[in-house]
Amino acid sequence: MGLARPSDIHKGSKKLKTLAELVKSATGTSPLDCYQCGRCSAGCTQNVTEGMDMGPVRIMRLLQMEEAFQDQPEVADEYCERALTSDTIWMCVSCQTCTQRCPQGIDIAGTMDVLRQTALARGAEPKDKRVKDIISAHQAFINCIKRTGKNDEVALVGEYKMRTFNILDDMNMAPKMMLKGKMNPFGAVGSALSLLKGGPAENVRHVFEAAEALRKEEEEQ
Repeated sequence: MGLARPSDIHKGSKKLKTLAELVKSATGTSPLDCYQCGRCSAGCTQNVTEGMDMGPVRIMRLLQMEEAFQDQPEVADEYCERALTSDTIWMCVSCQTCTQRCPQGIDIAGTMDVLRQTALARGAEPKDKRVKDIISAHQAFINCIKRTGKNDEVALVGEYKMRTFNILDDMNMAPKMMLKGKMNPFGAVGSALSLLKGGPAENVRHVFEAAEALRKEEEEQ
């Protein structure tokens, strides 16, 4: 399998972390408590044709199977890869319907977020172009926040277009957004300059420093 092992992501940690353990650490709830009732998939607005490749309940099952086969690493890796390369984790819009419907109180929307972060960290390659575009939008948004400390629509769209080469897609929306004040054409110069900046803005630098300190503290425990 081409994905990095959990130990590569959590260097310095005393034990190997499965996806289920990562989810519990981040959300306080465990996918292992899921008893496959299917209420999450039944209420999911994205679990439709041309949407997710599998329902949220199947994602939960993959995490359970990875945990169950820890004594067979190759089998566990297959379940891990299927979860991290699924379109489902990226098609999720975090509407929280699944979390609200879960009789076990599992934070399923939070689980999807953890899986997205883990997929990026381990270099999991999506198969669907739609998902690749979603990831490009995600990375463009994060980079925009790092550079300016806030969302800048022009810079966001500019970086997204450069990443995906979907140059002319959605161009008909630009005039409408400008008329409604959703995009400021006079900020284009500043936005263009922000794309050239390499590091985070000063007003958010301390946030990243604090996050890095917390990460190192967790690894040492």
